[in-house]
Amino acid sequence: MQCFFYGTIRNKDDRDAHNGVVSFSIPDLGIVFRAQFKGSPIECEYASLLALLEFIEINPQLFQNKTVEVFGDSFVVVNQVNLQMVCTRELEPYRNMALVYKKKIPYSLNWIPPKENPAQNELAIK
Repeated sequence: MQCFFYGTIRNKDDRDAHNGVVSFSIPDLGIVFRAQFKGSPIECEYASLLALLEFIEINPQLFQNKTVEVFGDSFVVVNQVNLQMVCTRELEPYRNMALVYKKKIPYSLNWIPPKENPAQNELAIK
């Protein structure tokens, strides 16, 4: 089953507010999730992936006998979780949580172009 994650910040000048957005989408189930988040753009991207993985973990009945394919347009997140890129000390806790989920949930993580990411769906800042 294909699942998509996306994270961004809305206003780069307002770093103290919950100006970030985390989003994930599971088109086959008709699910779109969005929430506010406080953090940097990359932290929002990681938070989106982790929210998706938590949803999958607490709803195993929806994913029984299905291959879980996770897609995101964050080059950094995808490559750090796939251990193909060095992870900074600040991002290690996020990456490590995604790796813990990988032991619980067999999922693949792949990069897609932003325009192909349904979790973004009009959230991109132009």
